[in-house]
Amino acid sequence: MEKSEIDADVKKREASVIEKEKRTQDERLAIEREKSRLLEQEKQIRAAHQIIETEKFKLTERERAIAIAEYKCDAGFADERAALSNELRRKRNQAEADISSIRIRRLSELDDEIAKLKSKRLDDITSAENLERERIREEIAKELEAWTNRQDDVRKRLSGERTEFERQKGALSALQSEVEGRKVELESAERMLERQEQRLEQKWQRRDEQIQDEVEEQLEERRKWMDDTVTNCKVENARLREALCVQTEILGAFEQLKRQLGGKDPAEILRALNSQTDELKRLREELASRPTEEMRVRYTALENEAMHQKTRADALELQRVSDEAAIAEVGDLRRQNSEFNAENRSLAHRASIFEGAANEAQAELNRLRAAYERPAEVEARYEEIEMPYISADKAKSPVKSEIDEKAWLADIGYACDAYGLHFNPRILKAFHTALKTAEWSPLTVLAGVSGTGKSELPRLYSHFGGIYFEPLSVQPNWDSQESMLGFFNSIDNKFDAQPVLRFLAQSQKPWSNDYPGLQDAVCLVLLDEMNLAHPELYFAEFLSKLELRRGRKGNDVPSIPVKIGAGMKPYELPLGRNVLWVGTMNQDETTKSLSDKVLDRSIIINFPCPTELKRRRKLAPLDEANRGTMLHKTSWQGWLALSSDFSDDQINPFRTFIEGINSSLAVTGRALGHRVWQSIEYYMANYPDVCAAQQTSDKNALAKAMHVAFEDQLVQKVMPKLRGIDTRGKSKTECLDKIRGQIITGVGGNSFNLGGDFDLACDLGYGQFIWQSANYLNLDDSCN
Repeated sequence: MEKSEIDADVKKREASVIEKEKRTQDERLAIEREKSRLLEQEKQIRAAHQIIETEKFKLTERERAIAIAEYKCDAGFADERAALSNELRRKRNQAEADISSIRIRRLSELDDEIAKLKSKRLDDITSAENLERERIREEIAKELEAWTNRQDDVRKRLSGERTEFERQKGALSALQSEVEGRKVELESAERMLERQEQRLEQKWQRRDEQIQDEVEEQLEERRKWMDDTVTNCKVENARLREALCVQTEILGAFEQLKRQLGGKDPAEILRALNSQTDELKRLREELASRPTEEMRVRYTALENEAMHQKTRADALELQRVSDEAAIAEVGDLRRQNSEFNAENRSLAHRASIFEGAANEAQAELNRLRAAYERPAEVEARYEEIEMPYISADKAKSPVKSEIDEKAWLADIGYACDAYGLHFNPRILKAFHTALKTAEWSPLTVLAGVSGTGKSELPRLYSHFGGIYFEPLSVQPNWDSQESMLGFFNSIDNKFDAQPVLRFLAQSQKPWSNDYPGLQDAVCLVLLDEMNLAHPELYFAEFLSKLELRRGRKGNDVPSIPVKIGAGMKPYELPLGRNVLWVGTMNQDETTKSLSDKVLDRSIIINFPCPTELKRRRKLAPLDEANRGTMLHKTSWQGWLALSSDFSDDQINPFRTFIEGINSSLAVTGRALGHRVWQSIEYYMANYPDVCAAQQTSDKNALAKAMHVAFEDQLVQKVMPKLRGIDTRGKSKTECLDKIRGQIITGVGGNSFNLGGDFDLACDLGYGQFIWQSANYLNLDDSCN
């Protein structure tokens, strides 16, 4: 099959796969819209229940207000009556002191006035109180009636919506089954397409190598043929020149003979001789008839003369035939000479063409052999890689100092809030702790929907924390380490170093007056949207080599060989501990899923979906004014817990919890390895709150901090390993349900707040367990 047909077939299959993906995506969007509608209905139902509860609370408060008002009315009447009695005693005493007669009259008037006032006051209070109570009772009756009617309506609507929900749930299950089947078909088609692409790549690679070999052989053969042809042409030209000289000499002899004959043509002379011969014959016959002595003498003389003339004529005839043959040969030689001259010119032209091609081939060969012929270029390419990425005027050498870890991390949180972005404190602590455990999990991955601050967190963390930061946008066509670091440009015969390679090389060089090395600084590299391409293709060797640092001391670290050209010694790039690696990962249809190799060597931090959208009134700049003091690597290394100081009583409950998950996973043929548990234990040992509690010997704070850190690791290390487990049948009842029961039970009677996220992972995975949420953090953030 021709390459064009194969390309057309591949394009057709790619189009078919894209079309299937598009249909699957449309169906998935329809399912998501249906789920959103159902969730919206559930929210409305919850809102209706909330309204009912609010109305009940209002009625209770109103009844309480009525009781308080009644109490105040009774208390107010008693106070007023006491005040009137005091006034009466005062006036009575005054009247007795002045005039007894006036006192008697005044007392009677006061008694009458008191009676009237008391009667009037009682009537007013009683009527107002009765009116208020009647009005309140009517309002309560109306509200109770309206509440009853609304409750009946809500019950009816809930009943109808439940029926509709069950029907749509059944339809959704059918759609999920169909989507699952199509997803399997799509994965099968993708695998087949990948295998075909690999076979085609191998075939075309072999064919290119074969064509290159054949071209080189043909060039060599043509060069040899050209040399042989030129040699033959030179020999033939020499022979032709010798023949031409001989013929020229013959032509000269012929011209000399012609001059000797008086310029007459030899043919005319031969004709004259022939006529004389005829005349001699006639004379001979005549003499024969006249046989006299004189005649005999004359006959003999004539005969001798005739013989002499005949001999001369034969000689001239032979000379003429020889001259004609020589003339014909000269003509042939001249014609052959002209032909050879034309062929020689053609050969010379072809020789110039082949010589040009040979010169081009030689130039290409010289370019390809440049590494062997010009070893000085190796140093030049090393210098190109080690050229400072951060110039001396922008780089600063960090200074050793004692820094409190919790205060440093808290300052970063405050600076982020002042900048206009708020990060959940648990996410900030989890991100910081994940970077501290790089010996066990060298890659920290921030996952979540787009726009939740995944890329901003590493940038602000580095800026406000005094860490050198280098972002790297991953491209979908990255398929090798060279795509990330740089490659040898065979056209320009030089090595094109990418900025991240120069940044990494500078991070391993010491600071000097001539070179702004960052060996004493802490650096952070961000692989932004790292799953646009398969990380196993462009980052596999980094993951393997970074893991080899575990157990080594000081500067004894592995290195990455960077290919700088054919036949040249690779540039050894050390993977120092002062460089931290972070990646961001969007969860949509344009990205690739992470393999177990990447998951085992990573900590996945999920960002929760925002429940409340927050404003950002202005965009503040990130400059030297708000940049944190540059962090020295000794300060960072001083925060690291290189060993686990937990006692068996403290750590065994958590290890037993992981072993219980392993027992449940045995049903599905899966398990959590030793590396996962070791990473969990060292994460807990490096958690800032755990370190602070160990320093103060606060057992209650330590237990709480260990519980929080372990809950983070369940989400970051354990739940991604459950991906793909069937959420139906035996896998659900004997594996997922048991793990959920462990989560609810918790450790030491303290449960983990992950039940809602666990159920969401079971429901939204199209029949498979997929953990993609961190809603438990929203509640934690609201509490803070």
